[in-house]
Amino acid sequence: MHYVYRCLKEMGVAVERFFETPVPYRSVEDDTLLERFDVITAGVSYEDGAVSFFKWLNGGGIPLSPLDREATGAPVVGAGGAISYINPLLLSGVCDFIVLGDALDSLDYIAACLRGYMDGGDRHELWKKFSEHGSILVPPVDIVGGHVAKKKFPERKMALDDRHPMHSVWTTPNSAFGDTLLIELQRGCARNCRYCTLPGSFGRMRFRPFEMLKGSMDEILARTNVKQVGLVTPEASDYPELPKLLDYLEEKDKEISFASLRIDRLTEKMISCVKRGGRHSITVAPETGSDELRRTCGKDFTNEDVVSKLATAASMGIDQVKLYFMVGLPNETDEDVENIAALCRKIIDSTGQNLILSVTPFVPKPGTPWEREEFSGTFEIRRKYGVLSAGIRKIKKKTPQLRLTSPKEAENEFDLAWYSYNDSSRLAASIEKKQGGVKKCHSHREETLVELKSLFG
Repeated sequence: MHYVYRCLKEMGVAVERFFETPVPYRSVEDDTLLERFDVITAGVSYEDGAVSFFKWLNGGGIPLSPLDREATGAPVVGAGGAISYINPLLLSGVCDFIVLGDALDSLDYIAACLRGYMDGGDRHELWKKFSEHGSILVPPVDIVGGHVAKKKFPERKMALDDRHPMHSVWTTPNSAFGDTLLIELQRGCARNCRYCTLPGSFGRMRFRPFEMLKGSMDEILARTNVKQVGLVTPEASDYPELPKLLDYLEEKDKEISFASLRIDRLTEKMISCVKRGGRHSITVAPETGSDELRRTCGKDFTNEDVVSKLATAASMGIDQVKLYFMVGLPNETDEDVENIAALCRKIIDSTGQNLILSVTPFVPKPGTPWEREEFSGTFEIRRKYGVLSAGIRKIKKKTPQLRLTSPKEAENEFDLAWYSYNDSSRLAASIEKKQGGVKKCHSHREETLVELKSLFG
């Protein structure tokens, strides 16, 4: 969102931001009503974000159907974001246009099309013009009779060079990241975690050279007094010049926060950076308590590696660890679930650390090697949660905190992940009728896979 905001501003576009609180439907910059804008867009990262966007538009009096908006002269509605790499059909029942992929290289084209429309153009002509671009999906044109009629080629290989922003545009204590300056190191992923959308959907690994980052940070740190720098990357340890970057930030006396820490690549240098910032906690993702099941996920490290690395962290003053696990993985047994508790017991016995377990159900997603695997369903997830909870309760010494994602929430995520154009349209209609909630998707997964294959050329 920061990048798009900055690029549009540099093009001379009057762009303003909206938040649900404290004052919904009024812009932050000029306190302007939502309905006064000609174009409304959102960056949607996750499935439930699409539902929130639709409900937000509806609450602001914006018709959810592109044809209804065209007939009444209501604003043009667009979207982009991470979901556009995976299943943009979820957005297709509402949006006039959906920007697929990295997007920054298409902003000039989008702005030019919209300027032509503002100068007295026709909405149908705008749709047609948008549709001519290879990485812009225009549902009113590109989807015919509920099915994809035109292939698209989402941009997933955008070079991370100095043509595009590389850091957050603003810092504020009111944001989720506080006064942290965010720096993007890389995009894409070369790993092959079978449940993850990154390798298959987000393109090859692309890195920003250290000297490019240094030049940008020299400039911004000279005029901005930020205390902490956050490294935005799928996996920080994959960045080839990470040691050099960490040394640079240490010389600048900046605290460092990592977006993710992979246990098998966790180094004393990284732990030291965390500790130097005054934090005593780290977050890692073993995913399972079984070495064999973890290998089938695509993560090639063992429980002994986990215990050893966390013992090193404990010796350096890290006394709390948040651990991410999944249940309902393909071929998972009750013994695998029980092994999560066994691993936690080993960690506590070896390190004395306090543990927080965040446990989520496995949800098969489009674009992953496990896209055709079964979703366990709410009944089985609750049963597995019971097996895990019983094992955790047996740990009397520093019993871990257990945070379980709602099985119903996971079921909604699964349904939304596989929505087609027709499902998205039905969802929009139910929201406008104030029926509330997410309706269960009855379309078959194979049909959505065919549509996505037809969409992504």
